[in-house]
Amino acid sequence: MHEAIKRPSDVSELKGMIASRTITLPEQQEQVARMALAKPDVIAFGTVGSIAAECSVSPSTVVRAATGLGFADFRDFRGFFRLHLRKATSLKAG
Repeated sequence: MHEAIKRPSDVSELKGMIASRTITLPEQQEQVARMALAKPDVIAFGTVGSIAAECSVSPSTVVRAATGLGFADFRDFRGFFRLHLRKATSLKAG
């Protein structure tokens, strides 16, 4: 059995974990991860169903991708990207 993935603290850490292959996901879950990094707003403001449709995967794949990336559940995953966008917006405004 493999060790649980540690939840990333920010998007750059998540990108690094994926790039270094610290995290390896099945192909469909990887589609969700790529979408999350390319279009964080889709994750931040989406539902499991809307993200699944956008990625052409099942809703359960979205949930499995979230936990596979180290998040407790989908809500944690979505909240992570909401926080990321809030920080990015405040940096641009400041």
